[in-house]
Amino acid sequence: MNKESIPKLSSSLIAAYTGIMAAVYYAFLWLPGIPVVGLPQVKIDLGASFAPILGVILGPYLGFLAALVSDIVKVVTPPNIYGLPFILCPPVSAFSASFIVRGRVREPLLLLLAILMMAMFTPVFYPVTIYGNVYILAYFDKIAALILIPVAAYLARKGRASFHIALFLAMFIGNQTDSALGCTVFALPQVYQGIFGIGDVEVVRGLFTVSPLVYPAIRLIQAFIGYIIAMPLIRVLTRITTLSEFLYIKLLKGKV
Repeated sequence: MNKESIPKLSSSLIAAYTGIMAAVYYAFLWLPGIPVVGLPQVKIDLGASFAPILGVILGPYLGFLAALVSDIVKVVTPPNIYGLPFILCPPVSAFSASFIVRGRVREPLLLLLAILMMAMFTPVFYPVTIYGNVYILAYFDKIAALILIPVAAYLARKGRASFHIALFLAMFIGNQTDSALGCTVFALPQVYQGIFGIGDVEVVRGLFTVSPLVYPAIRLIQAFIGYIIAMPLIRVLTRITTLSEFLYIKLLKGKV
């Protein structure tokens, strides 16, 4: 992909376009989550559903930037120290999804693989030879997402019907990359102890083993919500003359 060909629109129009999408995402961040039946304390995050869409329609770098700016504003208004450690989670979701829908494997694969490897060396999971069961329960769905990346990228390069599957998988993998980074950050003592006040690492290990099937199901639902939002949004954007020459929009023409 030739980066020099990206700004076919004026820089001011691209900035406005990015700002509008960031504002839409910011609005999603304030929407109340959907409670999970039987687990009222667990909610489906609509902001997480929209984050990978930023990458799909803005590209990996503008999508990352739009998500990051919105997350920063959300964390500081009002100040939310509990959300601060996870500020990069939605941006990496946008980054991964963008490459996947364009048939790229290396960037999202290396990113998620790096996160999974870093987690092994946090106090919660280290050494993994002893706490491997905790690690697997916490990350088995993220490992599944890692395996799906080449499949999703391959489907994205095929026909229109295959692209629909790839788009859904991109939403899922983006959400799982978000979750993987969030879990890894939470597994750092500076976060679980310093910010959340959990002094016993065994308690944290216990948290990672509670309801291991619930959160993967939530990621699937968030991916489906993202997919049904992304489809009509892509159709509309590819028909807007002033935006249709933007490279990341042009590459989506005729695919949904």
